[in-house]
Amino acid sequence: MTRPDIRFFLPGPTYVLPEVREAMVADVVGHRSPGFKSLYQSMAPRLQSVFRTSGDVFIATGSATLVMESAIVSTVESRVLNLVCGAFSERWHQICLSLGKQADRVEVPWGRAMDPDLLREALRRQRYEAVTLVHNETSTGVINPLESIAKVVREESEALLLVDTVSSMAGASIEMEAWGLDVVLASVQKAMAAPPGLTVFSFSDRAAEQAGRLEHRGFYTDLLRYREKHRAGGTITTPAVSVCYALDRQLNNILEEGMEARWRRHADLQDQTARWADSRGLQWASEEGCRSPTISCLRAPEGWVGPQIVEGLAGLGFTIGGGYGKWKPETLRIGHMGEVRREDLEGLLTAFDGLLEGNER
Repeated sequence: MTRPDIRFFLPGPTYVLPEVREAMVADVVGHRSPGFKSLYQSMAPRLQSVFRTSGDVFIATGSATLVMESAIVSTVESRVLNLVCGAFSERWHQICLSLGKQADRVEVPWGRAMDPDLLREALRRQRYEAVTLVHNETSTGVINPLESIAKVVREESEALLLVDTVSSMAGASIEMEAWGLDVVLASVQKAMAAPPGLTVFSFSDRAAEQAGRLEHRGFYTDLLRYREKHRAGGTITTPAVSVCYALDRQLNNILEEGMEARWRRHADLQDQTARWADSRGLQWASEEGCRSPTISCLRAPEGWVGPQIVEGLAGLGFTIGGGYGKWKPETLRIGHMGEVRREDLEGLLTAFDGLLEGNER
């Protein structure tokens, strides 16, 4: 099959290959049927390879926010520390507050990565049951030093580390088992490049033990219920069967490329974007040294606002993301993740050049 040119560069959902979309047209089967059970069980070892863990990896039908909330409901009785550096790490904090938890926060300005030393100081002041982190902050294009943060959590506390890897899983280096991460969750529609509708996640034995001590974990939010159903060969409730077909096909693509090769390709795409932006004097919204390999967040060029750039590129047949939250008017985001290749990105950047040059004339 001829590979199509990609002109879709949202920070998620991302472009889905034709053969992955086509997988969804297979007949829907019962989610407790032998056929679906076989499909589900066949995905388990491949998801473990993506997560870099020998532990169970589960599938939930719903957005990542569902599993973020599930992680808090299932593992935190009272006190939690939220590491905040953008809109989605703020969401962790708002979820904790909405559940009535004692939620403290360590915050750095948007565009900066979380400082492990600030975390260390916070853990020395107060005992927490869990620490939350967004690995790759989709709103700002910042990737946080996950391995270093995990090391600090282990050195200074008994807290669990709950990690949103929504826009980094399969696009940046993540070693769940080696780094001692306790809950890791990811949407399939970002760097994994499957259609939206599923969240994949895993949790450690430590997280399971802590969950077992909590009496009320909800029903759809009970991590231990997911584990029970998973080990019986299925999901907690009726899953998005057709999206599972697509994920099954895309997992083959991911592992055929190889995790290390996939990480390198995403890093190369960030480098390609950086060299282009720097050569044209465009300003980054994220600080040097912590820029995401999957999302480049740039300030709009002088004389432009972000929505103008988004609209102008749409007129040329290319889709990028606008700014998010309080950065909406002043920034734009290029999602170079999933199945994007160098030649696809080159097409976008050439179109971007044409848009800017046309305005100058």
